[in-house]
Amino acid sequence: MEVALLSSIGLGPWCLRLVIELVWPLFLFFILVWVRSTNQPTYKGQCHYPNKPMPSAGVLPWLQGMVCNIQNPCVSQPTPGETPGQVNNFNNSILAKALIEVQSLLADSTFLSNLKLLSGDINQWASILQNSNPANGRSISLRSVLRDNETFSEYLRSNLSVPTQTAQRLTSMRVRLNQLPALSAETNLRTALCSSDSVDRYLEFNTTIQRQEFLNITCSLTPNQLLQTREVLIRNLDNRKLATALPLALNLNPAETAVLLAKTSTHAAPVTSTMLSAVNVLDFRSNPFGSLTLLMCGGDSGFNSTKSSNSSSGSNQGFRLPTQSTNALSVFCQNLVDVLKGTPSLRLFWTTLRPLLQGRVLYTPDTPFTRRVIAQSNSTFDALSKVEVLAETWLENEDEIWNFFKNSNQINSLRTILQNPLFVAALDQQLNRTSLSSALIANFLFNGDEKDRPVGMPSFDWRNIFNATSEAARFLKECFDLDKFEAISSESLLVQRAMKLLDEERFWVGVVFTDLDSPSLVRYKLRMDIEDTERTDKIKDRSWRPSARDNPYNDLRYVRGGFVYLQDMLDRGIIRTQTGVQQTLGVYTQQMPYPCYVDDAFVSSIATILPMFLVLAYMYMVCQTIKGLVLEKEMRLKEVLRVVGVRNGPLWFAWFTENMVLLTIPCALISVMVKYGKVLKYSDPTVIFVFLMVFCMATVMQCFFISVFFSRANLAAACGGLIYFLLYLPHVLCYAWRDVITFRAKLATSLLSCVAFGYGCENFARYEEQGVGIQWKNIGISSQEDDPYSFIVSIIMMLIDTLLYWILTWYIENVFPGQYGIPKPWYFPFTSSYWCGTPVGSYNEAEPLDALEGQNGYLEKASAGLKPGVSIRNLVKVYKTGKKLAVDKLSLDFYQDQITSFLGHNGAGKTTTMSILTGLFAPTSGTAYVNGFDIRTDMDSIRKTLGMCPQHNVLFNDLTVEEHIYFYARLKGCSSEEVKQEIDQMIKDVGLPHKRKELAKNLSGGMQRKLSVAIAFVGGSNVVILDEPTAGVDPYARRGIWELLLKYKKGQYRTVYQRLFVATDNIQTLLNLLKSKGVYLLFCCICIGRVKKWSQCITTIDCNLIYSDCPLYELRLPCRFTE
Repeated sequence: MEVALLSSIGLGPWCLRLVIELVWPLFLFFILVWVRSTNQPTYKGQCHYPNKPMPSAGVLPWLQGMVCNIQNPCVSQPTPGETPGQVNNFNNSILAKALIEVQSLLADSTFLSNLKLLSGDINQWASILQNSNPANGRSISLRSVLRDNETFSEYLRSNLSVPTQTAQRLTSMRVRLNQLPALSAETNLRTALCSSDSVDRYLEFNTTIQRQEFLNITCSLTPNQLLQTREVLIRNLDNRKLATALPLALNLNPAETAVLLAKTSTHAAPVTSTMLSAVNVLDFRSNPFGSLTLLMCGGDSGFNSTKSSNSSSGSNQGFRLPTQSTNALSVFCQNLVDVLKGTPSLRLFWTTLRPLLQGRVLYTPDTPFTRRVIAQSNSTFDALSKVEVLAETWLENEDEIWNFFKNSNQINSLRTILQNPLFVAALDQQLNRTSLSSALIANFLFNGDEKDRPVGMPSFDWRNIFNATSEAARFLKECFDLDKFEAISSESLLVQRAMKLLDEERFWVGVVFTDLDSPSLVRYKLRMDIEDTERTDKIKDRSWRPSARDNPYNDLRYVRGGFVYLQDMLDRGIIRTQTGVQQTLGVYTQQMPYPCYVDDAFVSSIATILPMFLVLAYMYMVCQTIKGLVLEKEMRLKEVLRVVGVRNGPLWFAWFTENMVLLTIPCALISVMVKYGKVLKYSDPTVIFVFLMVFCMATVMQCFFISVFFSRANLAAACGGLIYFLLYLPHVLCYAWRDVITFRAKLATSLLSCVAFGYGCENFARYEEQGVGIQWKNIGISSQEDDPYSFIVSIIMMLIDTLLYWILTWYIENVFPGQYGIPKPWYFPFTSSYWCGTPVGSYNEAEPLDALEGQNGYLEKASAGLKPGVSIRNLVKVYKTGKKLAVDKLSLDFYQDQITSFLGHNGAGKTTTMSILTGLFAPTSGTAYVNGFDIRTDMDSIRKTLGMCPQHNVLFNDLTVEEHIYFYARLKGCSSEEVKQEIDQMIKDVGLPHKRKELAKNLSGGMQRKLSVAIAFVGGSNVVILDEPTAGVDPYARRGIWELLLKYKKGQYRTVYQRLFVATDNIQTLLNLLKSKGVYLLFCCICIGRVKKWSQCITTIDCNLIYSDCPLYELRLPCRFTE
């Protein structure tokens, strides 16, 4: 039976559904693979972290650690602090080197004398330059100051097209070096060198021809070419030759200048070397915080993201910022804080330094001992107070500093020297490998208005530095709160004070000393804002994923919030108070290095993406499966199959097998795609396939379960898909609460198969993150510590869900079959008759009809020897809708080898009675016995020998005529040979041999009716019930159907529910015809018997008959029956 059912369903050409169910999931996973290809994993190298100095390590290391570790940088090589015996990572910083250099210079007694000598050298140079008489200086040959391998001549020939001889003559002319300062960057070279009146001021020509050649060349060049020619000339000057010739050209004493130059170089060497090494890397103008990092930390700047976007404008150029009053300073501090908090790139910088700058430390109780401890702990801030003193010193002397840079002799002399092209050439060669140049130095010392600044120079000079330094000094003086410790009498008052400071963003930490009775043991606790400390209810993550806990904001809260700094200060203060010993040993914390790993953000999201994609991928299958299941009920196909003996098991198994076969191919392809598309590249594809197949099994059973609640196919498809998707949504909540949900809660929510599938996908994601993947060897091992919910538990729960959905489907369908079917009692699983069936040979005797015969004169007694095959006793059917009475206490018998016909008007209860006998409807009361089996309890046994032709054709549209007969014959248990013979005979009897291979949907209405009648007779049915078998059939076909009924009458119980229509003017003709055929008539369930008795009934009840020219055997009886 099952084989026949499966083969029949599989024959349907459901090409469209097959293609969609294959293509739609693959299309979604192609998208997933594409997304995967655009989100490649990042391969992270090993991470080493600089150590974090505590305040006990010293003020400078502590500040260096705060600034340099503000982003907790990760480096690929071991840091110096990881080396045994070395703790400080920042000894190579510029500031550290400068301090070491200053320390060594201060220890050297000759350093201060060198500074004085250098100052004297600058004054001597200024005096010599002022007393010199450049007008008496001598001219020198241009070739005498050019380098030996000069390229200036080649430039004249190649770039300016000057003939070789002319170029040689030009390089032999003499130059007045004392006049060259007039040819500064601001001078118009074309005006100065293209005029015969002015050219003699700078040059001496040997001949008139040489002079004319020079004028011709300079006048033919553009201003840009003249500027470029000057740059080439300056690059080709020899500094040594120039230094020798310069005193003569300026009318200076060569011996005196040589001695002074040597002394100046010696005295300036220690200072200039340090300055030049700093300017090589520092760029405070464009990257102040990066340069601050270089200054304090050394190495490459790590603050590119905090590069200042606000360049100095010309609004504060040329004047000094006014000194602000005390009230305005608080506004200044608040504005600065607002800028730091409002700039994303500076927010972390402010968060780190806020406690140091503005945070208050509250402590309780206020006792002499606690005050001594706090005094010792405050030593770090006492050292920082020296910086505040330095800021005050700057503010006190800022007028003198401003005047020095504005109009001192030394600075003015430097401005004058920087206008000399020869000096500029010599200086630029010295600064060739630095970021400085003579033009930048001159621009830095620029003293005029912004409109007079040289073109192309940045709007940044010494005044910007001065104003910024003054602002920083005022900030340190007014905004740097070093009086941090505040005594509070009790802890409750401390909390109140802390809440007030929190509102002002000035609270750092509260220190509560809890045990002061024992002097040898001091206990205290630190109370901080929850945003600045780690959560104390979370020890570690439940699931491990590759990555270091090195996020400076979330993972290092104890450092960022300053908890460890206060702990170090207090511990040091307690030790000093208790022992009286000033410990010099500092504390450094070192974060453990982390090995290389793969950072894959896509894999982290698989836990939510994969179940959602699978749910969407199977959505079409779910909707179509639910629709198909409900459509079978809606079209009564399922009940017709059950009428002919097919039980629910094979029907459900056929649907299950069909869907699993259709889903196997997508599951296999999806397994390959996610494996080799690198979605789950570490997992075993066979594990993935089994996991998907188990989910498909649970999904198909879930479709069965959803279908039992619907009776309309289209509504079921729409609502079923929505219900299926809604059953997935709990996993979204479970995933959000994954850190707090318990194992039992997981098991409870796993009773929804989509949630259990989501948990399995979470295991996939975690194992993929770990680079292991799900393998057969670890499916029973949970990826989370202390969590027994492993991958195999997810599979087991989906199998349990499959069984649970099937049990619920089986029970609900039997107890609440819907519109069609006889409901079983709620306790039917506990009855032996359901599991074992009715014992063979058990026969229920119906109550005799003698009592009814005495009450009804229209009931003819049966002939002797007739055995009842169907016995109806007091059958009542009341439809719940409208409380309509359809059958009222009907009692009668149908006998063997007889054709019994119901004759009555529409609504007389003919189809209702038939539906009750076949099990489509349950009786309201009363019962019926078919072959001795009660329709209330033994319907499965009755249907084994029952054939039926319903009122409306119930055919499979995609099966042929031959396949229909084969299918139903095999369901009745016929062998293949028997079925083959019966097919040929039955097709011939119904007159459809030419339509043998035609699909049922292509047959006409009459042919479909013939096929329905043929289906009712196949397989040797003992009882055949036909509901209007000739409805919609032409007269010729109608006669053929009646001939078929008479042919198969002998030896079978044939119960025919037939509405007869007559096509004759004489009813006696109809009576004679029916008499000759041996047909019993049931007339509106009032008159029962053969034709003679029926004729007497007609006469007695005085029924008005209306005749018409209808086909033969058609009798219209819109009668009004009255006693």
